[in-house]
Amino acid sequence: MEMRGTVRFRFRSTEYDVDVLLEGEAMWVEKLRQEIELSGDVGVLQPLAARFADPDEPEFQSAVGDIESENLPEEEDEAVLPGPPPDPSRIPSVIRKIGEFDFDSSMAELGGRKRSEPNMSAICEILDELEEEVEPLTDTMSGDPLAEAWIQLLLTLVVREHGHTSLPLSSIEMALGTRVNREGVDLEIFLDRLWMMGRLERIHGGAETEYSPNPSWMQST
Repeated sequence: MEMRGTVRFRFRSTEYDVDVLLEGEAMWVEKLRQEIELSGDVGVLQPLAARFADPDEPEFQSAVGDIESENLPEEEDEAVLPGPPPDPSRIPSVIRKIGEFDFDSSMAELGGRKRSEPNMSAICEILDELEEEVEPLTDTMSGDPLAEAWIQLLLTLVVREHGHTSLPLSSIEMALGTRVNREGVDLEIFLDRLWMMGRLERIHGGAETEYSPNPSWMQST
């Protein structure tokens, strides 16, 4: 008798820092084991979808046993979708050359603000004017509801007034470092905590890490 079907072979040696994992057809796994000299009783061989079969049994027979045709589910009738059949000719086509799309003008037509670079000095002046009005958030687990309120206000201004979706850590620190009593690593740790809570999105890939507000969190302002 020989093994037929899918098997998994595992061999580990902490002494020599070796970890071997093979998974596939039993004959293929056994061939590899012989090539790397790990055949026989070495390691652990685990059948996944395999069975023992007579060597004379044809290969095309199922390795997981015979399946009675009467046990197979009957073919279901083809589902019919409600409504009339789709008519592609009624869908207007929009042909535009690559590179001709003007994102800013399209956003203006939809009533969106034109994207502009955030003026951090002007934003800091706005934050100074709103300092007496900022109140701690009530529904929060960040540990510092007032600091979270400041971050929420800053990112809301950047999104709504400048059309930017994120702000780098250095800009957040410049605008809020003294207001939230956190700078450098301490501020980054707090922002990462808000990221883990789903309040912010953390963006990598540029010169430094940027943070973007979650829309549902920003709408609570």
